[in-house]
Amino acid sequence: MVHEDYKEMLAPHALDALDTTDARAFEDHLSGCGECRAELGDWRDTAALLAHAATPATPPDELRARILSAAKQTTAASARVVPMPPALLKIAAAVAFVALIGGVIWLWRRDVKSRQEIARLTREITTQQRELARSRDALAHQRDLVALLGSANAKKMELTGTAAAQKARGTFVFDQQTGSAMLMTDALPAAPAGMAYELWFIPKGHLPMAGKVFSVDASGRATVSDLMPPEAREKAVIAITLEPKHGSAQPTGAIYLSSSS
Repeated sequence: MVHEDYKEMLAPHALDALDTTDARAFEDHLSGCGECRAELGDWRDTAALLAHAATPATPPDELRARILSAAKQTTAASARVVPMPPALLKIAAAVAFVALIGGVIWLWRRDVKSRQEIARLTREITTQQRELARSRDALAHQRDLVALLGSANAKKMELTGTAAAQKARGTFVFDQQTGSAMLMTDALPAAPAGMAYELWFIPKGHLPMAGKVFSVDASGRATVSDLMPPEAREKAVIAITLEPKHGSAQPTGAIYLSSSS
């Protein structure tokens, strides 16, 4: 017998439907054919599923003989259809059903994995976009700071932490002529939920003037660009307070950073 003849014995052997002679010949073939051993394992798994899905029954000798006869009569050159016994039809239908269920499960698992991969890639893209936006902002602030420090009218003020934030510090740079200003902070505590920091310009003899509302990163750092009011460009105190996240018209919270008066 050739290899294809043995492959036709896979299903009957998995169902213990081969006679003694064919079974012995098939076992001899298996010892040297890895492909058939692998396929036989799949057929046995299918047969095991069928054993759990149907009530066990021993086929009569006449039915076994008819199944073997039908299997042996199949040839590649023949177009004649051999009628299958009802019992064999049930087995074939059960095998097809198991294969169908297996295919559905495989497709479902592949779909789930595809969705998980898409979700992972989307998260990575979102994270990279955020990092890129932060990098662009940092680069823009650096350019603004270099331009500001290069101005002949630039002035720099150091801010120190109060009792509310003793380790905090800050630097405020501004152009006395144009009012362009930049605040840089470090070690400010994280703002509580619903709160944010607000910059204040406090000219001598005037009420505090509100500047930008901002948040800090995990290190308490922030870089804030703003426009200094004309009244504050000669002599003013720069202060940072903790306010509601949308800001306040006048300071309501504790001062965290302040320049000298």
